[in-house]
This record gives sequence, C-alpha cells and structure tokens, in this order.
Amino acid sequence: MPRRRISISTVLPTILFIAYFLHLDKKILRDVAFDPASTSSSSSTKNTAPHTPFPPRPNTKINTNTNTTSLKNKLADDCHHIYLDLGSNIGIHSRLLYQPHLYPHALKSKFLFDQQFGPHRHNNDLCVFAFEPNPIHRERHVNLTRYFGQLGWRYHYLPFAVSDSYGNGTFYHNGDGHKEEIGFGDHRLIGKGAVEEVVPTIRLVDWIREEVRGRRLPKKVFGKYGGIYGGGDGKPKVVMKMDIESMEYRVLPDLMFSGVLCQEVDFIYGEFHDWPVDYEPHGGRSRGNAGGIGSRRRGELHLKKGEVMNFQRELIKAFDSVNDCRTREFFYFDDE
Repeated sequence: MPRRRISISTVLPTILFIAYFLHLDKKILRDVAFDPASTSSSSSTKNTAPHTPFPPRPNTKINTNTNTTSLKNKLADDCHHIYLDLGSNIGIHSRLLYQPHLYPHALKSKFLFDQQFGPHRHNNDLCVFAFEPNPIHRERHVNLTRYFGQLGWRYHYLPFAVSDSYGNGTFYHNGDGHKEEIGFGDHRLIGKGAVEEVVPTIRLVDWIREEVRGRRLPKKVFGKYGGIYGGGDGKPKVVMKMDIESMEYRVLPDLMFSGVLCQEVDFIYGEFHDWPVDYEPHGGRSRGNAGGIGSRRRGELHLKKGEVMNFQRELIKAFDSVNDCRTREFFYFDDE
C-alpha cells in the first residue's frame, strides 16, 4: 500500500495553532480598563452588594466535624460555582474568567475555564474569592469589587496571605513593580534591596471549612450547561488557582492531610517555586524525643534548592495515590 504523502500546507495550520495555544506571554495579561460598556449586558441581570471579607480569627475554634454544618451565613452561600484565586496579584485571572472576550489571546485560561465551568456558563452563577496580601494592590481590588458588583457579579477581595496557621508573616517587595510585583512573597529575591512588609495570614483549611463547606446552593442557575466539556454538566464546582510564591509548601500539605482538598475542591492548578524552604512551626509540638529520631517539631520544614522539587513530586504522588478524592488532579499551569 503506497504511503500517503502529507504536504506542509496541510499540517502547517495545525502546527501554528498548537504553538499559538502554548504561548501565553505576560503582555497578554495586561490590564483592560474597567469599562462596563465593554461587558455583555446579557451577563448582568441582578445587582448584588459586595460581601465583607472574612477576617483572621486566631482565637476562634473551627468545628472540623465533617458530618455537621454550621447554620450561620457563609460567604459562599448562593454561589453555584466557586473560583478560589490564591495569590491574585492584580486580579487578572478573575477578569479572564468573567470577561474572556477582553483577552482573546489568553487561550490557556479560556480552555481551562470552559473545561471546568462550561463554555456557556453565566457570571451570575460564579463567585470569586481573591486572596492577595500585597497592600500595593488593595486599591485595585477595591475597585474590582465595586466594578463587578455594579455588574451583578460576586467578587470577594480578601487581603490575607493563605497559610497553614493564623498570624502574621514577613513578606518582601522584590523590586519588580514594573511587573505588578509578581515576586511579592516570603523570600528575599534581590538580597538587601528587598523591602519588608508584615501581612496577616489565615489558615486556608479553616476558611474553606467555615465559608465554603455546606454552603447554601442557589435555587436558580443562569448558565446553559451540558455538552462535551467536562465542566458543562452544570454541577457545582470549586476550582482553586494556587500561585503563592512558595507558600504552597505550607498550604498544600495542610489541604491534603486535613482532607479538605479531596472533600471540597474539584480541580486545582497553579505552580511550584523552586526556592529554598525554611519554615519554622507555629507553636507546634515535637514529634519525638528531643535530639532523637523524629525530634522535628510539627510544622517544621527545611529544604534546599533542588530538594524542593523532589518534595513537590513526592507530594503529588501521595495525592495521586488517593482513590476516594473529589479533586481530579493538580494541573501545573504557569501563564506568567
């Protein structure tokens, strides 16, 4: 049987499309002005007032019993779909979710959101919770909250760093203001030139238990769900984006071993940072006799550069080995 010849003109469009899909430069994510006229009026049917952010409560005991649900109102009440934006920076990913037509070249994010929430989702079915501790971006998020609220969309700005405990943390401005300070975190990336900033931290596990678990679902859904897309079935989804500048080595193990990740989150994506990790416990107890085997204190983690990625791989292996888990996968995704 003669071989079929494939001309370059036949495969070139496919090659170009794949290359275009895989390339997402930071320039694509540049800001678009807050112009309500640029938003489809069909997506705005009801105005809702912005909600008050959940404050750190270090002295509050959270009920961790998975079989009971608090009767108090939750921030996530009446949210059909939930998007947890951990490390929101200036909130671009929320705009990619709510207003994809303003970012026609952000193909990766469009594909991901269509897959998880459905290509015909309605913004009234969505609630965004944007965690961003950098005070430089506060005014930006306050304006986003007001802007989205005027369109009837629920956007919650939470000015905290997510962690495995309540308290305060020392973060650093690393001289990258021209890049919206994407390197703001708990590492000095430029040595002595880094500027300290003390920020409040919350335990993400407790926040999800308190504000998401057992939420009241809305009586009416606005989107048109169905079809071949994974997110098109219309079922309530919780999707988490994690870009928290190495705090993932605190947060992800806590999410995993508390059971909250597998119980409450449908899909998680983000990136790991190959930076040295040197975390001390917050009032943790020793796991064994002092100076003996297992004498490390609970919550202590010390990893050198190079060891970090091995730790990450083993962590994901442990996660993948769990059979009874609502979370489908941790998808490595870096669009910055």
